[in-house]
Amino acid sequence: MILFKIIISPLSLIYWMLSSSRNALFKWGLLQQYKSRIPVISVGNLCMGGSGKTPHVALIIEHLTDYNKAVISRGYGRKNKVIIEANSQIHNTKDTGDEPMELLHKFEGSSFKMIIDGNRKNALRYLEMHKEKTDIVVLDDGFQHQYVKRDLNILLTDFSNPFYKDLILPIGGLREHRKGAERADMVIVTKCPKDITPAIENEIKKRISCYSSAKIFFTKISYEALINHHNNKTSIDSKKKYLLITSIANPNPIYEHLNENNIQFATKKYRDHHNFTKTQIQEVINISRQYDAIITTEKDWMRLKETELVNAVSLDILRLRMKMEFIYSKENLKFKDQITSLIK
Repeated sequence: MILFKIIISPLSLIYWMLSSSRNALFKWGLLQQYKSRIPVISVGNLCMGGSGKTPHVALIIEHLTDYNKAVISRGYGRKNKVIIEANSQIHNTKDTGDEPMELLHKFEGSSFKMIIDGNRKNALRYLEMHKEKTDIVVLDDGFQHQYVKRDLNILLTDFSNPFYKDLILPIGGLREHRKGAERADMVIVTKCPKDITPAIENEIKKRISCYSSAKIFFTKISYEALINHHNNKTSIDSKKKYLLITSIANPNPIYEHLNENNIQFATKKYRDHHNFTKTQIQEVINISRQYDAIITTEKDWMRLKETELVNAVSLDILRLRMKMEFIYSKENLKFKDQITSLIK
């Protein structure tokens, strides 16, 4: 492994030079940024994935119940590249991507818009021309997309793999150098253990402060309930055996949660944003006969429910509902105040 990293290290140097040059062009004003009249919050990270962007976008939206809000996402993996104002009645994950569809299912209504477009500037202009006023916009995975100015730039970093310990692609998982953190107005350390100590928090703050002067918050995962395909809550049974299907960047927190609750389960893991083939679905159908029920994530359910799996198995297919919470309630209040203060 060490030899392999030495061999590919020149590629990391090239990647670093390209990303640093691009950042410098924005910093010097040689690449122009679009300033929207709508307040813009960006949520993103320095690494390739797994820091919890979608749950944190949901956390922001939950704080904006009294406002007309929109989320702009490029819709990773979608087939159609034209701009879409998503509607769950006419669009599927091939149109939107899985994470935008997950957000749409949670918040769809008259005060929420889900806009899918890789060009965030075009998406903002679409909202600005819309007859219905949008009070605030959230850019999903927008940290590297600097063609749009933002009023609040939120950087996420995973507690188990903080950016200050990572390296640039392809040796590590960083999309750009750690110094990119200096663009953040706020850093959120995500997926923290519930019993994180002040000493560990202070060490993390100290390490992050080498790259950013932003305010630092800490969040944790909260698993709420299992939801069946009738959208009803159901309890988990330690006497049953479950098949856990995931295609997310880091399923380890789910494994830990199930183990803590003494749940018997086996895993079927796919790469992040995986599009299931008919062969793979048939394989899952065959394997599932050994189990009492199937568990998956809400994100994965967006794609699985569009496959033959739903009608081919008699087992319950349960999705594990989760959300992000601040470690300290006072941080939640500060966070909400900072977000709502952007709306004029």
